[in-house]
Amino acid sequence: MHLHYQTLFRQILTLNDLAAGKTIADAFTQRKNEWILQLADDEGCLQLCTDAQYPYLLFLARSNRGKNSADVMTELAGKTIESFSLLPGERIAEVSFVDWEHRLLLQFFTARSNFFLIDGEGMIVNAFKGAKKFVGTPFELPENAIGMFPGEDAAEWKRYLEENGELPLLKSFRRFQYFSRPVVKELLHRCDLAENISCEEAVKDAENIRNQANALIAEMENGAPRIYYQNELPESFSLIALNHLKEREEKQFDDINTALRTFCFQSLKFRGLIQKKTHFSRILAKKIQSLQFSLKKLRNNPQDPAKKEYFQKIGQLLIAQPHLLEKGEGKVTLIDYYDAEMPEFEVVVKPTLSAKENAEIYFQKARRYQERGEEHALRETQMNEQIELLEGLQAQLKDADTFKAISKIEGTLKSRHLLAYKAEESQFYRLPYKQYEKNGFDIWVGRSAKDNDTLTFKHANKEDIWLHVQGYSGSHVVVRNPGKRDQIPPEVLQYAARLAVSFSTAKHASYVPVVYTHIKYVRKPRKSAPGSVLPTQVKTLFADPL
Repeated sequence: MHLHYQTLFRQILTLNDLAAGKTIADAFTQRKNEWILQLADDEGCLQLCTDAQYPYLLFLARSNRGKNSADVMTELAGKTIESFSLLPGERIAEVSFVDWEHRLLLQFFTARSNFFLIDGEGMIVNAFKGAKKFVGTPFELPENAIGMFPGEDAAEWKRYLEENGELPLLKSFRRFQYFSRPVVKELLHRCDLAENISCEEAVKDAENIRNQANALIAEMENGAPRIYYQNELPESFSLIALNHLKEREEKQFDDINTALRTFCFQSLKFRGLIQKKTHFSRILAKKIQSLQFSLKKLRNNPQDPAKKEYFQKIGQLLIAQPHLLEKGEGKVTLIDYYDAEMPEFEVVVKPTLSAKENAEIYFQKARRYQERGEEHALRETQMNEQIELLEGLQAQLKDADTFKAISKIEGTLKSRHLLAYKAEESQFYRLPYKQYEKNGFDIWVGRSAKDNDTLTFKHANKEDIWLHVQGYSGSHVVVRNPGKRDQIPPEVLQYAARLAVSFSTAKHASYVPVVYTHIKYVRKPRKSAPGSVLPTQVKTLFADPL
């Protein structure tokens, strides 16, 4: 909550009625940011807080001093409050005392909120926070003092908007003492203007903006304070009706002191929950945006199924016309028997290989394009499923109003690796591998050298298939084999080999050798480096990166 000028001004008027003329009996703190000024004869207390997010200045009927309390500015004890006032243009309240030249300045500047005791010459003699730093220095108002609105003249408003040009109106108006962010948003709503409108674009609405702004100020001087809730959580405190939040549950109060106390105490109670909701909401929005961008990029680069048929045809024509290959020639002219006109076309071959071996190279290219097409379709399906899942989590998060509900969503985010586990949680929850799937087979890829060992020797079973790029460092890859099959389908094995190449230092090479064997034939030598193993009974296949 931003304790803006008008809210503080209204509270000062209330405190003059409740506490002026009463004597301070005790001054102490019980929590890091909370300061209590206990009034004599059990006439209540002033409770002040420098919390950056929820600062407040309240009058309470009673406050018992706890065991862990500490004295702060005890020189105030015995002093009688004369009046409360507000320094012009700033969120600084001043407390004056009867027959004492010292003044208490209550500065509510979000992260720089503090309370200072000032002598007659304006020097700081004590401070609630950082006394060693401030004592003996003059109290100075900051240079960026909050200003007043342009006058009643419509021409002044138009001039102000023109001078601020491309600056968003929402940001520009927050420099004025009456207007916090919710109030400026309400102004834009009542003027029927977009939240991102610039001052330059708003020039044509200058007169309407002036009228609505002045009307809002008048409302803030006399309106009933209220709290707006979202799913039982306090969302906004206001001195006026916020029409842009009309769908929210609203609670009005008879006096500002009670309203402020309710909002601040409830907000502090639920702060952890609110902060988690905000944090998780940003994570989900960012991930959804990233997935939508990747999905768009994927759809803009569709796979061409014709290339598969083209390479398949070349392989078949090479087998059918082996006599056309001449030793030492890197190109051959083939006759296209699949075309009625039987045109000739030239293709590249390896002169050291036979027609059958060259044909196999083109068959491999055809299979690769087929696999890429399948992977392309699978990736698109998976992205759509992920977006649908995350949008569902967004909806759940919006309605979550208990720590139990938030914790459930947090667990889902962690299981999806969208949210990091704490260090003490990682050994229990973080998986040491990435998960893939091919034709019903689960394929696991180690995340690091240490994770490779954990994957191979703690998570995989002895009948699973283990793969690793030969001659290069890289991830261990495991094809899960719960059915204990003697043979893994070639397309699954080939896909796993390509994953091994992609997650290795050979990821930019082609036709890379990959060894594979059963887990039971992989052992780790004593005192060997993380990820180092000795596989036996290995076989070799060649693969390109994905």
